[in-house]
Amino acid sequence: MKLRLEQISNGEEEVIVRYRQMTPTVQAISDLVAQGSEKILGRNEQGERYLFLDDILYFESIDSKTFAYTQKDVWQVACSLKDLVTSYAFKGFFRCAKAMVLNLYRIEYFKSQSFGRIEATLDNGEIVVISRKYAGHLRQLLEEGVQDEG
Repeated sequence: MKLRLEQISNGEEEVIVRYRQMTPTVQAISDLVAQGSEKILGRNEQGERYLFLDDILYFESIDSKTFAYTQKDVWQVACSLKDLVTSYAFKGFFRCAKAMVLNLYRIEYFKSQSFGRIEATLDNGEIVVISRKYAGHLRQLLEEGVQDEG
């Protein structure tokens, strides 16, 4: 199977897959591309907008309301943290604290802290502390990721 990548300066990005027969590999590629366009509806004082999951740094629950944090904005979403983890774990979202779900792919680096906690610096410079209750799960996810790449 050949791979050809082409960078464009403007226009819509697209993926074209040419195949003779639908194989598990071709299906996996198709599924991966389709998952990349997952969106969730967010609402703030300016109105409503669909947010790409890849743009979300983390979700946080405050006073029984759930908020999605992006690079620049905060949006209220109509999902519980439990539902978000159940629906989007395959996109790298995991529970890092009682009131927070973090996008694993937006973490730039980790730093161990005392009492089993982990400090995660996000790609926007924000620091999030992963509680010791969820730190073990994060370590497990990271080990599985390394095994998948090996």
